[in-house]
Amino acid sequence: MILKPRSESPELLILRALSPRKNLTEKEKQYYVGLEKGYEGEVKFDKLMETHLKDISFLNDLLLEQNNSLFQIDSLGCSKDGLYLFDIKNFEGDFIVDGETWKTTNGTEIKNPYHQLTRCDTLLRRYLLERKYNIPIKPYLIFINPHFTLYNAPQNPAIILPTQLEKFIEKLQMDTSNPGTKYTKLVEHILSDTRPSYPNSNLPKYEYSELRKGIFCCKCGTSIYPVLNKYGKLACNSCSYTESVEVAVLRSVKEFKLLLPERKVTSSGIYEWCNGVITYRTLLRILKKNLTSSAQGKATHYEN
Repeated sequence: MILKPRSESPELLILRALSPRKNLTEKEKQYYVGLEKGYEGEVKFDKLMETHLKDISFLNDLLLEQNNSLFQIDSLGCSKDGLYLFDIKNFEGDFIVDGETWKTTNGTEIKNPYHQLTRCDTLLRRYLLERKYNIPIKPYLIFINPHFTLYNAPQNPAIILPTQLEKFIEKLQMDTSNPGTKYTKLVEHILSDTRPSYPNSNLPKYEYSELRKGIFCCKCGTSIYPVLNKYGKLACNSCSYTESVEVAVLRSVKEFKLLLPERKVTSSGIYEWCNGVITYRTLLRILKKNLTSSAQGKATHYEN
C-alpha cells in the first residue's frame, strides 16, 4: 500500500521543461540526466514493491530535517516488525570499491552511496527518538539497474546488488507483515514534517527572451520541432512520436507556467511560446475549452 506516492521533484520537472529550450552547461546536463535516471530507478523499485509486497505500507520521497540537517528518504516501508529504509540507486556500468572509495572503472570517484545510507539511517533514528518513537529500522542500499556491476563489493547484507534483488524480495515477503494501524500517528507526523523540496536548488538561471520557442518532443529528449502530419497530429521528425494538438498545447501551457510562474497565461503569450506551430484560432479554442478565463478582451488570461 502506498501511503505517500512518488512524484517528480520540482527540480526535475523544471529541468525537463528547460532542457530543449536552453543550452545547458555540461554540469547542468549531467545533473539533469542524474535526476531523470534516479527517478526512473525509483519508479521501477515502486512497481516491484507494489507487485510483491502488498502488505507493507510505503512512504516515498520524504525530505525531513533533524538538528538543522536535511535528509532525503527514497522509500520507507512500514511493516509490523519495524521500518525498512530503502535508498535506491540506478547506477549503470562497471564500478569498483577500493576501501571507502567508490569509483568507475575509468577512475572517476563518486560519493560513497553506503555512507549516504548510513547518514540517512542515523538522522532518521534521531528524528524518531526525539519524537518518542522507539522503532527498529532496517536500512538497505538497493542497486536496481540490471546492467550494474560492482567489483570488490563488500560483504554487507545492507547492500543489495541486482543479482540479489529477487531473493531479497522473497525474504522480505517472508519477514514482513501488515502493520495495520500501528504507525498511524507516526505517518501523520512524517507527512506533516515532509518538505516539498530542498531550499537551495541547483537550477540554472534563465530569462524568457533566451528560451527557445516552439513545441518540443516529450519523448526523445531533443530539441525537435514537431510538424502537423496528414492525420492532424504533431509528429516529431526525429523519433516519429505523435501527439494530439490539444495535448501538445496543454503540455506547453504547463511548461510555460512552470518555467515562468510570474507571467499570466494569455492566448497571445502561448501563441508566441509555441512559435506559431498551432494556428491562433485553434490555440484559442483549446484554451477556452480546457482553462477558465478570468477576464474578457485583450486582458483575458487563463487559469486551471
